[in-house]
Amino acid sequence: MIDAAIERIKAGQRVHALEARTRDAQGDVHWVEINADLGTERVIYVVARDITQRKRGEQRLHILERSIESSVNGVIIAEANHPDLPIIYVNSAFERITGYTRQEAMGRNCRFLQGPDTDAEARGVIRRGIAAQCYTHATLCNYRKDGTRFWNDLHISPVLDENGKVSHFIGVQNDISTQRAYESRLAHNATHDSLTGLPNRSVLEERLQLCYRRARLPIGSVAVLYIDLDDFQSINDSLGHDLGDQILVEVASRLVQQVRASDTVARCSGDEFAILLPDPGDVILIVERLLASVARPYRIEQSELHLTASIGIALDPDGVARPSHLVQQAALAMYQAKRQGRNTYQWYTKGLNKKASERVMLRNALQHAIDEQQFELHYQPQVQGASGRIIGFEALIRWHHPERGYILPAEFIGLAEDTGQIIPISEWVLRTACRDNVRLNALGLGEHLMAVNVSPMQFQRANFVPGVMETLNNAGLAPHLLELELTENILMESTTKAIEILQSLRRHGISIALDDFGTGFSSLSYLKSLPIDKIKIDRSFIREVISDHRDAAIVQGIISMASQLQLKVLAEGVETQAHYAYLSKKMCDIYQGFYFARPMPIEDLITFLHDHHAASQLQQTDKSGNENTQTLLLLDDEPNILSSLNRTLRREGYCILATTSAQQAFQLLATQEVHVIISDQRMPEMSGTEFLKRVKQLHPQAIQIVLSGYTDLKTVTAAVNEGAIYKFLTKPWDDGELRLVVQQAFREAAMLKVRMRTLKPTEPD
Repeated sequence: MIDAAIERIKAGQRVHALEARTRDAQGDVHWVEINADLGTERVIYVVARDITQRKRGEQRLHILERSIESSVNGVIIAEANHPDLPIIYVNSAFERITGYTRQEAMGRNCRFLQGPDTDAEARGVIRRGIAAQCYTHATLCNYRKDGTRFWNDLHISPVLDENGKVSHFIGVQNDISTQRAYESRLAHNATHDSLTGLPNRSVLEERLQLCYRRARLPIGSVAVLYIDLDDFQSINDSLGHDLGDQILVEVASRLVQQVRASDTVARCSGDEFAILLPDPGDVILIVERLLASVARPYRIEQSELHLTASIGIALDPDGVARPSHLVQQAALAMYQAKRQGRNTYQWYTKGLNKKASERVMLRNALQHAIDEQQFELHYQPQVQGASGRIIGFEALIRWHHPERGYILPAEFIGLAEDTGQIIPISEWVLRTACRDNVRLNALGLGEHLMAVNVSPMQFQRANFVPGVMETLNNAGLAPHLLELELTENILMESTTKAIEILQSLRRHGISIALDDFGTGFSSLSYLKSLPIDKIKIDRSFIREVISDHRDAAIVQGIISMASQLQLKVLAEGVETQAHYAYLSKKMCDIYQGFYFARPMPIEDLITFLHDHHAASQLQQTDKSGNENTQTLLLLDDEPNILSSLNRTLRREGYCILATTSAQQAFQLLATQEVHVIISDQRMPEMSGTEFLKRVKQLHPQAIQIVLSGYTDLKTVTAAVNEGAIYKFLTKPWDDGELRLVVQQAFREAAMLKVRMRTLKPTEPD
């Protein structure tokens, strides 16, 4: 550059304001401004001025300008001395953020970015800051050139001149629209459900609180409805959560359509919704509209689905201090509606609250019972047909509460299933029953099957079959001595999976019984596919089977169907001789009920088994003729009755003694060992009950039966209660029923004889 300047001077040209860098004697760099000219005598005259400080200032300004241009924030410089504060500079970021070019912004006041949604308070902050010529910060809504809004985080600072006076204002704007949108979404999600867009429970309770703050409300002026979709979980399980979510969105829309703008529909959780009615009016009309709306078919992905809901209703009773309790009360009422069959509604009552409190207390006590092992198993024998042979037992759980005594399963099993506590209880039952059956079968009284009930939750666990096999192995019980009882509803919920589990159990040799048959909602088309061994007729059909033609038809149908499917049939709840007689005629296979034996603890069961076995052995001995045969005494003052009884019973192989006189009957009893007595009630010498009372005192081992067509019911009942009479039969009798009664009487006589032998004191040596 210097060489070129010298050449220009030599050519007669003047060099003006040439800037160059030089070094001084110390090696420091300086900027100089050079003016040079060619003088006379070819002498070059040079004037150099040090401009280092000026160059440094220019460099700083250039860097500052480039920095402002490179900033991601919009920068505006406005002239402070002009009353309208016109813009004299904007950077590229301003153009990008606002959409306005420099030319379009120059000379205008920043107000042109504002619009109808710009907050008046933010504008006031800016005006006051500029008037005070101080730093100002505000966040306001501005508008781009295309009309779209953006949130502007604006910082304004005064710029001072060399005299310390404000000459300009510089504004730095930051587009925080994305941040504001994110914050808005966070705030919305904190108060609204992300799936349906409905307010959440916290908003519902806030609005409920607001209703109470406005004024002291009259009773019943606020209502809360709590809504739960019935069996919604099965939709998620079978069709997937995506489709389930679509249904929830549709349900939310339908609920909103059925209420007013002043009402609040909220999603509380999962498939539960709540509605706040500040002015409920006709609540029932609203509830019925909601039920009908939810129940309309849902057409999702070319599928038509059906759904129902249960609704709880709670009205403000007295302007309580904590109105959020109203939501809890509505939820309690909803659960009651569930228990009443679903697809219905239920009002909250104080009784529901009491039940809920009791439920919580029972749940805590139940957990304590699990931890402290307060449970016991009682076993009820299962009897095979006319032989009377005990073939197995059903394990029945009992809760021995330290204060309340025995609590029956009906009081706590449902709760345990709801809370999941049924799992440790079921595992304990299976483990204990298997262990006890090993003990029972070790008595040498024959092999007995142990029937154990399986809960739905236990059956559906992934490790159910391995768990059962591990329990059997640990107890040392052969698989063919275990029978699992399942209700038909368990098997129908997921039939394919249930069949696979049952097949696996049967491959291991475990028997399967279908419990409570006829009380569920199963399809008979599945029954032919279920790998089961036995059907248990529910006791509700047995209770009035001898007097209700509908129960009789159901029982007959079940037995016939099971016979065709080659399944065994067990009748539960056989409590009377009439039940037993009727079912025997219908060819029922197995019986269980109070008529044969009540459920009993293991120690009592062992005694019962020994007695029953000894009695059976005694009966067999009597029948074989090695000892006295089974002797039956018939007493009736009508010879034709005696003849008819003789014909009916002689085929059973009994030794039959017959007489028309009570006195002669006493003589026969004195000379013969009689096991069973059948006596007429109306006789010349004395009544049958009086005769049998005397016999009871003289021959306590004889089993007495009254047979009469003319009966003083009060007298007979008293005799039965006193133990003088075993059974009462009416004339004319049913031959089959009579034979069964006599068979059972001989079994009872054998049992009594065994017990009396056991109680007889040992003779000294």
